[in-house]
Formats: sequence, C-alpha cells, structure tokens
Amino acid sequence: MQRGIVWVVDDDSSIRWVLERALAGAGLTCTTFENGAEVLEALASKTPDVLLSDIRMPGMDGLALLKQIKQRHPMLPVIIMTAHSDLDAAVSAYQQGAFDYLPKPFDIDEAVALVERAISHYQEQQQPRNVQLNGPTTDIIGEAPAMQDVFRIIGRLSRSSISVLINGESGTGKELVAHALHRHSPRAKAPFIALNMAAIPKDLIESELFGHEKGAFTGANTIRQGRFEQADGGTLFLDEIGDMPLDVQTRLLRVLADGQFYRVGGYAR
Repeated sequence: MQRGIVWVVDDDSSIRWVLERALAGAGLTCTTFENGAEVLEALASKTPDVLLSDIRMPGMDGLALLKQIKQRHPMLPVIIMTAHSDLDAAVSAYQQGAFDYLPKPFDIDEAVALVERAISHYQEQQQPRNVQLNGPTTDIIGEAPAMQDVFRIIGRLSRSSISVLINGESGTGKELVAHALHRHSPRAKAPFIALNMAAIPKDLIESELFGHEKGAFTGANTIRQGRFEQADGGTLFLDEIGDMPLDVQTRLLRVLADGQFYRVGGYAR
C-alpha cells in the first residue's frame, strides 16, 4: 500500500508545524493550510488521502468544513482535532461523518498512528469493498453508507480491549462482525472462540464458560478449562446472550467488569 498524502488545516501555526514534521518523519506527504477556505480551493484540483482539521477556527470552523467536504468527497476520511472540553463537538463530528477525532493536547505518536489508519481505510475503499475475514469464503461485502459505518466502527474498536455488544436480527452477520474485530485486532493470532448460549443446557452453562475443578459435581473427574480460559489472549464471542439464565448473566457481568473469574467448584481466580 502506498504512503499517503495528508492535509492539515489549523489556524495555530505551532500545531501545523508539529504535525507536518511528525507526518513527514513517518514518510507521509503533508501539506498545511491556515483556514478552511484554502482547503476547499485546493480540493477543486486534487484530493488527499486524509484531512486533519481543527474544530475551532476563525471564519469557517471544522464542522462547517467537514459538511462541505462530505458533500463533495464523501469517502475522504476527515479527522477532527478538538479540545477535551469539546465533547458535544466531537459527537457532532461523528454524526456528520468524521472518521475520528483527535483530542488536544495529543500524543504525536498516537496522532500519526490514527492518520495511518485513516489512510489505510481510504486506500482500501478505492479497491473493491470486500473485507476478507477468517476463512476463504467468509466475507463482509457492502457499499451502502450503513455498511461503511460498520466498517469504520470495526476499525475503531479493533484496536481496543473493551467488551463489545453487537446487536442485530438473526442472520444479519453478527458473528462475521465479531470475526472482523478479532482479525483486525492485536489478538488476531490468538484463539477466536464462538459459543451459542441458546444451544447449551442451563445446568452446563457455567461449566462451559468458566470451567470446573475436579470433583465440582458428579462426573467432574478432571479439571476442565472453560471458554474464557481457552480464549485467553484472543476473542470470546457469545451468541444469543439474552437466552442465558439471569443468574449467569449477573456472573458474566462481573467477569466483564473486573476481568476475573473462578472455575465451578473453585475459589482461586
């Protein structure tokens, strides 16, 4: 994949200087602008791979610039730079189609990484929109704006370690999304464990999830690892969690909250 072209617009010359130096150091071609009007004029003849725009600027602010860019170049990723106090503005930026937002003051390495991720996303969009997942025949394919939103969300969440709730009707591809999150995450080389909670008898759910100690119940002749242990370092996908008994849902919530559990019949976490 080719190195990208980045445009930066900010009325603060020090921000422009810092970003230009950092992006150039990462092998990216960077052009800076002082205001949104200059960007729109330049867009008439050429297009970058990603645009970084401050949100608070004299004249045309970042959100107004974002709106015009999305009308003319809907696929161009725009990263909005905003102060920590601009939460409402950050939410508005997402709602208007921003790729992501970069809170100030920012870590320069994180800023460069975000730009590179946006460039990869943009350049991939120039190819047939076919996201290859685990296995040669399992694809997510979609050109509709709603699917592009899904792709963007996958890109953002895949670098995170937080738990993710995937909602959708039966057959809409929730497991495909889970596979995509796993494949594009730092956990990609670790196990992906999928478990349909509706297919497990109620009495066996806790043992299936958390494992059991030897002698925990009749027939428990050996220690057994649960799915959480088997997925250690990777991804555990729990399908149909609404069918789980409420007491197990409560225990699952505690595990997700503190990241610890104990096997059935055990006490060590």
